[in-house]
Amino acid sequence: MNRMKKHATGLRILMIAALAGGMTTAFGGTAQAAVSGCHADRDADTNIAVVYCEKGFGSYRVAAKCDSPNYPYSITIYGSWVKKVSGDLGDDSFVEGDKYNCHIVKAWADTR
Repeated sequence: MNRMKKHATGLRILMIAALAGGMTTAFGGTAQAAVSGCHADRDADTNIAVVYCEKGFGSYRVAAKCDSPNYPYSITIYGSWVKKVSGDLGDDSFVEGDKYNCHIVKAWADTR
């Protein structure tokens, strides 16, 4: 009988901990970026990729697939993080492929 009480008490503690953990995630979890309306582009002539976001708030940067001109591989390169506030047009984040000795072939927005 005593063993059953210990088991039941342990089970209650486990349930309370799980519930508390779920509430923390639901109400106090980490904030996610809520930027939207992002526009990414690349310029083949200048070998630069750029992104800006029009709506929402949060942080974003440009990410670009960059192909090596001499070797059969690609890398992903990133521009600087930009913080956008609600109601304002976001600033540009850009990256130059020449600094990495590669050719930018695709660009997109990376958010956090």
